[in-house]
Amino acid sequence: MLPLIQRNLKLFFRNRAGVFFSLLGALISFILFVVFLKANMLDSWNQLKHPARMLDFWVIGGTLAVTGITTTLSALSRMTSDTERHVYEDLILTGLSRLKIQISYILAATIIGTVLQGVLYFVMVFYFNKTDGIQIEWSISLQLFSVALLSSFSAALLNFALVYFMRSVDTVGKFSSIVGAMSGFLVGTYIPVGVLPEFAQSLVKLTPGAYVAAIYRQLLMHDILKNVNTNILGNLKKELGIGITLNSHLTSLGQNVGIVSGVTLVLLVVIVIINTYYQRKRRVGME
Repeated sequence: MLPLIQRNLKLFFRNRAGVFFSLLGALISFILFVVFLKANMLDSWNQLKHPARMLDFWVIGGTLAVTGITTTLSALSRMTSDTERHVYEDLILTGLSRLKIQISYILAATIIGTVLQGVLYFVMVFYFNKTDGIQIEWSISLQLFSVALLSSFSAALLNFALVYFMRSVDTVGKFSSIVGAMSGFLVGTYIPVGVLPEFAQSLVKLTPGAYVAAIYRQLLMHDILKNVNTNILGNLKKELGIGITLNSHLTSLGQNVGIVSGVTLVLLVVIVIINTYYQRKRRVGME
């Protein structure tokens, strides 16, 4: 299985244009913030101490969440490509089970998502360090790496479940374009969660990426939020998606981690069940 993971990684990173376009959704959210959104948001929160730094941390969290979604989806297009070109059948002849082959795609996508989140993270931190003087402790960066790994694995499982039923690379490409455009809204990066209409906020609550973005923001903004007046702290967290409102309460860091982990576990079980079902169906068809 390891050689197959290595093969998927090499094929992905060899296609530089594909790597760039997989990052495009995240890059757009970052560029939109820097060029258009930041100035307006600074006016809204100018009563805070160091509002620019606070918003820098906020957009880093959202952009990383988008990166995990779009890059893993792009990586999993390899599975559809292999199926379309009948490479998948050739891989089965190696003796690996279908489940192991599928896991190799998921693990490769997880690695890709984690690595590209790391790359974009250092790019954004470098930029904001030069412009606003932000600094992030290595202990926080290590925690963020753990979140990147969890978010990439969760996104890879969800995207796998969606891509599994697609039989054309063209279909996956069109689906990726839609996801790339929507992901910035669903994690509250293009527009803060609290500004969205009620229906849109309800949709955000069904998206694992929103909870991933909340985790990132809670870790990155923990220290800077200590200086925020308690009278406006709750409203600030709600509007910027530093926690998701469930049952009239904002989710804590532990709750967000629990939700993402729970969704990941459910997705893993669903994929195993789907694989078992189709395996049995094929066996019955062969008898």
